[in-house]
Amino acid sequence: MKHISHTNSIQNFHFENIIFFDTEFTHLDVEVGELLSIGLVKQTGEELYLELEYSGKKIHPWVKKKVLPYLLGDTVTKKTARKKLRDFFIPRGEALRGKSKKKGERAPYLMSYVNQFDAIFWYKLFGDPKKHPAFWIPLDFASILFAYGYDPESMRQDSFFTELGIDKSKFKLHNALEDAKMLKEVYEKIRF
Repeated sequence: MKHISHTNSIQNFHFENIIFFDTEFTHLDVEVGELLSIGLVKQTGEELYLELEYSGKKIHPWVKKKVLPYLLGDTVTKKTARKKLRDFFIPRGEALRGKSKKKGERAPYLMSYVNQFDAIFWYKLFGDPKKHPAFWIPLDFASILFAYGYDPESMRQDSFFTELGIDKSKFKLHNALEDAKMLKEVYEKIRF
């Protein structure tokens, strides 16, 4: 297998096409959990925050205490959320299923911290792991931390933010948009 060097040209190709995202949901059990909110941030700084209608069944006690009190309450249906997300990703519907209509371009990559839950709830929202506006393989930031020699749980440690020179207190924890903005800032510090 050929080794690819870690160059700025390779990094920049992908860096420009990443959308940082986070979700909040009612339960870690994905069979009963429901998506509560989703926050996304593009490299340009453009943001989208959506809160979704949910049934209110099977809400984990931790979510009741740490997430629900911070929701704004302006919810949208899943159908409206899908439309707004598609418009955010591809303003004129240029890309579907990982490839755009322009030859050689890809749909944006979704990146989240410990993405297994975020990705599952994202796929549940769209009903299929390939019928959504992002590239079909999500990027996991915990794995990137590991590859750079950091503990994958570094995002839970205040000392990590101090080392990077990031004031973690400016972010509201367990808010999907704030968590996505924090992820973007950490990624930029590690990348450069």
